[in-house]
Amino acid sequence: MKRLAVMNDLSGVGRSSLAIELPVISALHVQACPVPTKILSNHTGFSHVAQTDAAPSLKDYFHAWSENGFYMDGLLAGYLGHPDQAAEILQYFSDLRETAAALGKQKPVLLLDPVMADHGKLYKNMDERYITAAQALMAEADVCFPNLTEAALIADCDYEALQETLLSCQSDAGRAMVLHAVFSELQHFTKGDIVITGIEDGESLLNVLSSKDGELHFFRNEKTGQNRPGTGDLFSAIVSAEYINGIPLSESIPHAGHFIADAIAYSEKQNIPVMHGVQFEDLLENLHI
Repeated sequence: MKRLAVMNDLSGVGRSSLAIELPVISALHVQACPVPTKILSNHTGFSHVAQTDAAPSLKDYFHAWSENGFYMDGLLAGYLGHPDQAAEILQYFSDLRETAAALGKQKPVLLLDPVMADHGKLYKNMDERYITAAQALMAEADVCFPNLTEAALIADCDYEALQETLLSCQSDAGRAMVLHAVFSELQHFTKGDIVITGIEDGESLLNVLSSKDGELHFFRNEKTGQNRPGTGDLFSAIVSAEYINGIPLSESIPHAGHFIADAIAYSEKQNIPVMHGVQFEDLLENLHI
């Protein structure tokens, strides 16, 4: 069984980050090894949040893994508790690649969900340093999963103008022309594949893949309810687990999109409050490769 280090915050309530990623990755037959980057009482969408900084312990955390000889087939990096954690993640990834080469193992992969912004602005308590940290991680990433806001911030594009232009497009050909400019800027930071997730398109949501050959691929899902916290974490968990199991992005992206759409519809039917995310637990048996 492949092993994936999952770096994200641990939120006690709200069905987001590690709380949603660990069971999903496990259901996809990958051992999920959590690396808490910050510990939160609940996700930051709620009005009151108690939090504990995990930044001082991250270096020791990775050192203990290395000393015990734990090998990871991949790393999924998400929410950073502090921008300095990017350097520690990159150092551990570099050490892991050296270990893989020495042992004759397949090169580990780095998957990046730069969790830092949505709806045109950075999350609470985040600043420009997190954008720089995301750019540094992208340099080593095999696949990146920014939403449209994160993509615009990393590429230094005007989010409002970008969103307005995309909403005015009448065809995917027009959207491709607009997004090519964004992907072109993002490709200054990475040689990996890039997926911009959750782009609003009327009654649909788009996930758009820019593969290493420069081609754009559109994956569309019908909106089945309100936007909910944790769906980005759900997307990156599914695609990352399938990626290290050898499933191509052209299959894992629509698989993740359909599962999320079903989870949102189910949550609406169950009257789950939006701030509590998606009730995915009842649907895990449907999540298979």
